[in-house]
Amino acid sequence: MIHRDIDLIYQGTAQVEAPQLEAGQKALKEYVDFVWKLAQGDEKGYDYDYFESLVNLPLDDNFKNTLLQKIQDKKNEELKYILVIGIGGSNLGTMALYRALRGRLDVFLHANDPKIIFVDTVSPPLIAQVIQFLNNEVKGPEEIIINMISKSGETTETVANFEVIYDVLKKRFGDKINERLVFTTDKESKLWNAAEEKGLDLLEIPEKIGGRYSVLSPVGLFPLGLANFNIEVFWNGAAEMIKRCTNRDVFQNPALVSAIITYVHYANGLNIYNSFYFNPELKSLGRWYSQLMAESIAKEYNLRGEKVNVGITPIISIGSTDLHSTATLFLAGPKNKFTQFTHASQKEGSPQLPGDLFMPDLVSNIKGKSITDIMNAIYYGVKIAYLKNSLPYSEIVMYDISEDSLGQYLQLKMLETMYLARLLGVNAFDQPKVEDYKRETREILKKL
Repeated sequence: MIHRDIDLIYQGTAQVEAPQLEAGQKALKEYVDFVWKLAQGDEKGYDYDYFESLVNLPLDDNFKNTLLQKIQDKKNEELKYILVIGIGGSNLGTMALYRALRGRLDVFLHANDPKIIFVDTVSPPLIAQVIQFLNNEVKGPEEIIINMISKSGETTETVANFEVIYDVLKKRFGDKINERLVFTTDKESKLWNAAEEKGLDLLEIPEKIGGRYSVLSPVGLFPLGLANFNIEVFWNGAAEMIKRCTNRDVFQNPALVSAIITYVHYANGLNIYNSFYFNPELKSLGRWYSQLMAESIAKEYNLRGEKVNVGITPIISIGSTDLHSTATLFLAGPKNKFTQFTHASQKEGSPQLPGDLFMPDLVSNIKGKSITDIMNAIYYGVKIAYLKNSLPYSEIVMYDISEDSLGQYLQLKMLETMYLARLLGVNAFDQPKVEDYKRETREILKKL
């Protein structure tokens, strides 16, 4: 396989000058060095004693080999379906990679690969449909794996969905279904201890790896490995990006550059971050990144305990679909948004319009053009419109959409988020306010 780096482009578009980049580099020098040192490991291998140890996942051969063996152990020829029961960081990364690479017609075009079914919220219609599916389509326990994922082991939505699904399958297949259960959670969580007591399969999430940073751990890659994705290539792409994004030279470090650009524009009042993907299959990747940015950056207090109420609002746009609904807002509305375009031209295998059109007078200059040509024309047209309207943006260019490029993208955005949080003076790894609604939910359930 040929490795091609994804590139961050910013000159002439994002309103940031070299001195600002150099100032950001100086401010983050010690932190970048710290992350770089973690990624080197030591004579004993890699440890997971720090939140930033997430950079070790693509580099740690012991961890990777253990997960690959677990996937091999749980795979069988009859496997058709993997039920992923999780929410937020336990679900979004897996879904992003699955939908990016399998597309909208997965059920029709990948007949020989197991399908992942995401059960990610307590929606009555969704759960009713899942129950119907399990009763009508699953012929035996060997056709399914149920992967319940909860870092804390106490996520209300996840536990509720699991219990409903387990009850359906237990009534159909008896205790045999227990052999098809895998629980991914923190070691010694309530879920871990309960599953261990029952002798069920477990996968450990390292304690310091937060849910939104866990996509390259068993959280994301165990179900994808079962579904015949090449998870080693995800790791390879991420490992290459770690080398680039722990470089001390800001001009050689795309995560550092992107973090500084976002910080400068936020300081100038642009508090909305528009992730604009010109590949519709990346829409779920945007949802993954929205959680990463929102939970990591939005904080009531900074690292010194001062009340700051920092936050950047992430939004997702899809090209060219959303140009027909929100382009006026972006081009003529308030200038409070910073945009990062992401585009993979995907020239290879692009369908082509015929030279002899059925209705040739509707749109000029499209006959004989490829679908890639048309999307590229729209994409460059949007960038020119942004320039003419003095709207700042940066750009991520992918050669293709593959395990390699997506592994790079995930790691780039995680490191960028860590650096951005440091520039803003907040903790990238906690989310204290998330507990507010969870606490209130538990109190309401007591009273029902």
